[in-house]
Amino acid sequence: MNIKSYLCLLPAAGLVAFTACKTTPSMTNRPDFLSTYTYLQKVDDTTWRYLNPVLLGECKKFMVSPVKVMINNIGGEPTTPEQRERAATFVRSTIISSLSGYPIVNEPGPDVGEIRIAITGAYRTGGKLGLCVQGEILDNSNTQVAAVVRTELYQQYSADWQDKPSAREMVQEWGKRLRKAIDDTRR
Repeated sequence: MNIKSYLCLLPAAGLVAFTACKTTPSMTNRPDFLSTYTYLQKVDDTTWRYLNPVLLGECKKFMVSPVKVMINNIGGEPTTPEQRERAATFVRSTIISSLSGYPIVNEPGPDVGEIRIAITGAYRTGGKLGLCVQGEILDNSNTQVAAVVRTELYQQYSADWQDKPSAREMVQEWGKRLRKAIDDTRR
């Protein structure tokens, strides 16, 4: 369950890599985590995103805030504080690893982009785990430079999903999308 939560956070990282769409439907029925939902554009039925490549390009260092797990159960089964902590730690460490080569700092400051991620929902459907993740990057003035809200369906549900190779691959893919979005602003 924790790994699935982590997986939800990675799409938020991947949001940075995405370009904005030109549709403007409004988002409803969502938990509040992002600093603003104003600029999100609907990409498809599972993804909303926003990216300002100019402002993101000004971020030279990154601070990865602790991942927030905003779920207390999956499919009616309670999650323990330990499971939520394991999921948060897994997602955060995977995001940090995906940013190798970029300075990672522990405090805000000039040229620092703060990466914030939350697992905001989890559900079971047909024996599979569904995760909802929200993420954003804020610049040093707390201006949102990228954001994503995404729902992703994971393979087979299991209580220790974060320990499965396929879950690790999914979270690593989120990290790769985040990395690509950041790299693309450097070209």
